Amino acid sequence: MRSVFGASIVCALVIWTSGASVARASTVDGPRILVTFAADATTTERAAAAASVGGVIASTISPISVARIVAAPGRDAQGAIDAIARMPGVRFAERDAPVRLSFVPDDRLYLTDPYTGLGQWGLRTTHVDRAWDLVRGSPTVIVATVDTGVDPAHPDLVGSVLAPVNGLTTVSTGCQLGALDDNSHGTHVAGVIAAGVKTPAGVSGVAFGVKVLSIKALDCTGAGVVSDVAAAIVYAADHGARIVNVSLGTSDDSLTLRNAVKYAQDRGALIVAAAGNCGLGGPHCDFVNEIDYPAAYPGVLAVAATTTGDTHAMFSTQGAYVGVAAPGDRIVSTTPSYPTYQSARGQTTNYGVLSGTSQAAPLVSGLAALILSKDPSLTAAQLVQRIEATADDLGAPGFDTSFGAGRVNALRAISAPGGVYGAVYDTGKVPTMLAIGATAMITVKVTNTSSFAWQPNGQVRLAYHWIDASGAAAVWDGMRTAFPVAVPINGSLDLPTTVIAPREPGRYLLRFDVVTEGVTWFSATGVPSGDAMVSVSNGLGASYAIAPVPPEFKVGRPIPLAVTVTNTGTVPWSASGTQPVRLSYHWLAPNGFVMVWEGARASLPADIAPGSSATLQLLVTGPYPGGYVLRLDLVQEGVSWFAAQGVAPKDIVVSVTP
Repeated sequence: MRSVFGASIVCALVIWTSGASVARASTVDGPRILVTFAADATTTERAAAAASVGGVIASTISPISVARIVAAPGRDAQGAIDAIARMPGVRFAERDAPVRLSFVPDDRLYLTDPYTGLGQWGLRTTHVDRAWDLVRGSPTVIVATVDTGVDPAHPDLVGSVLAPVNGLTTVSTGCQLGALDDNSHGTHVAGVIAAGVKTPAGVSGVAFGVKVLSIKALDCTGAGVVSDVAAAIVYAADHGARIVNVSLGTSDDSLTLRNAVKYAQDRGALIVAAAGNCGLGGPHCDFVNEIDYPAAYPGVLAVAATTTGDTHAMFSTQGAYVGVAAPGDRIVSTTPSYPTYQSARGQTTNYGVLSGTSQAAPLVSGLAALILSKDPSLTAAQLVQRIEATADDLGAPGFDTSFGAGRVNALRAISAPGGVYGAVYDTGKVPTMLAIGATAMITVKVTNTSSFAWQPNGQVRLAYHWIDASGAAAVWDGMRTAFPVAVPINGSLDLPTTVIAPREPGRYLLRFDVVTEGVTWFSATGVPSGDAMVSVSNGLGASYAIAPVPPEFKVGRPIPLAVTVTNTGTVPWSASGTQPVRLSYHWLAPNGFVMVWEGARASLPADIAPGSSATLQLLVTGPYPGGYVLRLDLVQEGVSWFAAQGVAPKDIVVSVTP
């Protein structure tokens, strides 16, 4: 990641608002620090924070209350951050971290003739060409690109690009300020999304007809800083973008970037981001599969890359945050019609080939724009559900770290129109406990709230998924049950369906979903699924009853808690021997983070048979002052915690005081 910038900087007033003075960013400037002030921070406190490091407030991102402070030359970055963080009125301080592009430069063999080789293979693989028979891009849909700028005069982009915006406040040596693309990457990304179809020798964008709002946040070398990217995302949200494509990333989990993403999401925008190119490591990766931001933030649709063989691209980062995959290997698209920084490295003008998750992400952004062109009422969350649910599952069944939900399928996504499907599930008869691997006949009452009747021809079926405690699909697609009779609009049916429990014990979410075979899951169109919590165990079962909980616990002081435990399983609990059952506890932060894994143990007074109970005195010691979740859990020593075997623990919200 680059951190050396050009000789002088002019703040881009179209995005940033000026501070007390405009700081000159150069190789002799001090560290750039992003500061989040408290809402009631005074002007004096803000100025004092900057003065504490001999700097000035260079600019602000007002919608998310972030100021960029340029410290005095020679100041240590971490020392300056620590100094500002201690100042009155400051909520948070962090470095203005560098960001990088998420593309892999191709071998020159791929750049010599992009038209007689693979062509636009990605459009054929994802059936975009067939989806065009159903919908074309609407000019009312705006897709923002946060990138290296764009060539708005390119023949394939004329009419598709809104007035480009310069969001750069700092550049590397040899680069220039301005909204034009002097790298090639941004124009390539814009072409994948919205290149026109009227240029005989050109290429076609996934959603030709939509409008692209190009915001330049990276310089000619593809380098930049978090603050410019965050400001660009905020600008996109404030100027009508329904989709924001971010084909770049950083390994720094920045509060400023996170808040910018949330700001855009709160205004209805879908953030589509490249998952990263650390699948094999490399000079820009500290380690293999290094996490990339903003791709890993909640609600962001992170896109991995696939090859011409519909396999995982080796360079593509694998991780739990990957949402879907899309073609990203040897992608032909538009490049500036003039020489750029990349021209000296083999990139051709007008059209060229690039590889990377940077190329996979705009294909998905284009797909989202196509869907919105057909149904603009869909929310960002519904867009993600639609795209994920209609993807072609590759790799391990269900979600996996290489492909997410699968490689996107534009035809299936477009063929699942919102506002048509509807279902309501009554899961009241679902048992709360099943044995591992057991086959059970479970009756679910399903009400048809679709705009059409469900026919008994097997096309509409009830299916289920098992979701584990981490949110991953333990069983993606269980047995499917056809409706034996027609279910009219607003009609209901008690449908017995065969359910097979997972073979690993644990607490699971049993999720019911109606599917139209070959088209879509109902949940992909925004229909809520029918969920029920089920404990899958090997015969263990327990319930917890607690005497009045003390109003507060003390740090380091054991306080007795009377807990009555009842054996609700089918096997007895042993009070002695090599594997006795005991009562213990965990301390969890409100966000679920484990603060203390296990506390003191309380032994059983005697063996407890199924259906029997015992009251134990458990000594509970508070960790640090604050609010916590106190989780009670039984453990079979040397074997497992009951919660890990599918038995629900007991959670209590408590406070700990000094």
